[in-house]
Amino acid sequence: MVIAMVLVATLAVMAEDVTFLNNRRQWEALPTLQLMQMGGDFMNIKNMPDSAMLCYSIVANRYNENLQGDELKSTIRAHCWIGIIYFNLFVNYAEGYKYLLKAQDLAEKHHYDDFLPNIFSSLGNFYWLQSGFKRVDQFDKEALDYHKKSFWKTIEIKKYDEIPTDLINLIYIAFETGELMQIATEREIYSRLPIPDSSGLKFAAEAMSEGVELFSKGHLEQALESFRHALNESKTSSSFNTKSLQVMFDMCIYKTLLQLSRDDDALAILEQAKEVVENNLPEVIPGIYEELAKYYIRQHNQALADQYELLWRRSTDSIAQASQASNVATVRFLHEIDKMNEEQQALALKQRHDRQMLWVVSIAALIAIVMLVLLYLSRKRIQQGYRTIYQQNVELLAAEDARQQETRAEQLKETTIETPKYSHNQMDEDVMDELWQQIVHLMQTSDEIYQDAFSIERLCDILGAKRAYVSQTINTKAGGTFTTLLNEYRIREACRRMNDTENFGQYTIEGIANSVGYSRSYFVRIFKESTGIPPSAYMKLAKAGNADLPNADPQPSRHQLTRGQHLSSSVGFQVGREHCEITNLAEKIP
Repeated sequence: MVIAMVLVATLAVMAEDVTFLNNRRQWEALPTLQLMQMGGDFMNIKNMPDSAMLCYSIVANRYNENLQGDELKSTIRAHCWIGIIYFNLFVNYAEGYKYLLKAQDLAEKHHYDDFLPNIFSSLGNFYWLQSGFKRVDQFDKEALDYHKKSFWKTIEIKKYDEIPTDLINLIYIAFETGELMQIATEREIYSRLPIPDSSGLKFAAEAMSEGVELFSKGHLEQALESFRHALNESKTSSSFNTKSLQVMFDMCIYKTLLQLSRDDDALAILEQAKEVVENNLPEVIPGIYEELAKYYIRQHNQALADQYELLWRRSTDSIAQASQASNVATVRFLHEIDKMNEEQQALALKQRHDRQMLWVVSIAALIAIVMLVLLYLSRKRIQQGYRTIYQQNVELLAAEDARQQETRAEQLKETTIETPKYSHNQMDEDVMDELWQQIVHLMQTSDEIYQDAFSIERLCDILGAKRAYVSQTINTKAGGTFTTLLNEYRIREACRRMNDTENFGQYTIEGIANSVGYSRSYFVRIFKESTGIPPSAYMKLAKAGNADLPNADPQPSRHQLTRGQHLSSSVGFQVGREHCEITNLAEKIP
């Protein structure tokens, strides 16, 4: 018996799948307008939302930017209906929200403003329900904002018979959240609009607006009468959402009765609203349970308050679960819809891909060729620039050595540094000149400056001078700090040693760096900043091209110079009363 039941159920599911596939194949060949008509009939007459969803999904997937007229309008309307079906019938808020946002984007993009009020209103309802589920104040604000958009867009397109519904939604949300001042402009504008008497909710909206005005001024009895009048007017309208309106007006009456301290009457109204939502509006149930919990807290009945708090949590959890999957049949159906959508999207992508592939490949190949050419030219230019810098550096070093041999031979002869004589409080110009010449002499003749521990303190110890005087002298005469001065001497010596391939050709970058008092990383950075060329490129050019350079005799390093041949100045610094106009070599690249 059990096996037979399982077999029957399996056959039923298979039959549903076959029916769905057959309907899909047949309906995909139908015109868009016919599908929209069929979708409306399935929704409003036959109460077959699954079939309606299939019709609307086929139409929605036909959207492309080249559509015009009724075809384009139908695809946008189809997105709206899919969102509403997901939202109200399949209890799948995430999918409903997605399709409503898509419908909003399409309507705004193609300027179909007639669709926007209903879309805005549906999105406002979505946020209002979410605020009841999750108790997030931001959702209240989003709900109010979307209903405001619906109100103003309805006025813009002059659908005055639909404005009362927008106003009722606005007033209810503002009343519930205590934000009546946020809709003062809308209420004032509404009173001056030519709302036709035939609009079923005209008088209900007017009574509700009057009620909240009286409530805010403390005229609670008159406000209560206005809310009851609004409720009675809504019952005579032909609006499809009469039950929702009844609950909204009941909640306004309930809050007013609480303010009047008529708690028993308020509870009766709340129980009445609970009965309506339990039978007709399950998505509103959490809000009613929450109000009942608050009511019993007010009555100091913690047991009932806890009971309704628990019911609130269970109802929100139930709706959240239903939003993900209401039942197996619905999930299976939605899965088939998704598959159909994916297949149609894949087909459209393939067609576009086939048309564009040749262009893409051609453009990619052209870009690759251009990039390779640019890379080659850039590399060639960089190498040529490095070579130019290297040549200029060699020539400058040679010229500097020749000039120093001629002009400074007498000044740079070996002397003994005198005992300290810079202990007085002030330095005159003559004393500063003498101290500067002592500094220059030491920097040009002492190998100690290439030790990594060499510092301004050590320089002061050797000279027997105060640090303040030494710093002042270097700053005044050289136009920089001790560190800058030391770096210039060390970098020029590093250049000499890399040029001297005979004695230093076996050295690595790190070896050269250590030999002049630097770590490798600091040396690489300061060398590039000083010369405009990385030390690796400089060394490569020195090893490969000394013989090819014009008049490029190898330059001896400082270890191969006599004491009278040492440099007397560094790049950009004054030596004595002279100034070497040697600029940063990087600026000399053409």
